[in-house]
Amino acid sequence: MAEEVDGSCGQNRWDGWFETKYYMEKMVKEAVDRSCGQLAKFSMERFGRDELLAYLADKSGSLRCLRLVSCNQVTNDALINMAEKAVLLVELEICHRSFSADMIKNVGKSCPRLKSFRLNRRGYKWPHKESDDEALAIAQNMPQLRRLHLFGNKLTNVGLRAILDGCLHLESLDLRQFFNVNLEGDLMKSCRDRLIKIRLPNDSTDDYEFDDAIVEGFYDLSESEHNEYIYNNGCSCLLEDQDDEFD
Repeated sequence: MAEEVDGSCGQNRWDGWFETKYYMEKMVKEAVDRSCGQLAKFSMERFGRDELLAYLADKSGSLRCLRLVSCNQVTNDALINMAEKAVLLVELEICHRSFSADMIKNVGKSCPRLKSFRLNRRGYKWPHKESDDEALAIAQNMPQLRRLHLFGNKLTNVGLRAILDGCLHLESLDLRQFFNVNLEGDLMKSCRDRLIKIRLPNDSTDDYEFDDAIVEGFYDLSESEHNEYIYNNGCSCLLEDQDDEFD
């Protein structure tokens, strides 16, 4: 059984955005109330604030899957609070929104059953910018991961090695648009020996559901792209109850 809530900001999206947001939040809360605590999946795209996520957290202790896409008004603290109450979470997907490594660490500690994590952003190629903070947070706090999808991450071989050493149950690893790693030698051998299904940095993105344009400038669009998404795409939200089975 599933309930779907869809919204569009209309032709003049900026004029209708605030009114649409109010009614969308109202509909989401009503759908959450109807689930009577049995909500298992929640997806929110280009929409939502901390207050709405807190409402969901307080009323959805059975939540198993959470998906946030371009939710630029959701903060680190709200997601940490959500994770502390959604201890049964097994799947988390965050796309086109930057959060801190501390958020990842806290989510991993609060949700020990987490098996699937997707952290997707635009690929960033130039100038050469590196960061292993997110990779180390994953490696140290999400040991039960089976599936890891890190499209467009800035990690290096150090971060990738930490993930392989810390996530010993990995079955699939998506490394597309990783421009700071070199998979020759031990890293690739480790993946092959463990039969990890791997997507390489330059593999095709034909099946990728979001914009795969590579940033080649002096700034990272992950922090500013939300205005474009809101204007061009409207809002949507999907809620499902606990009829589905999870791995």
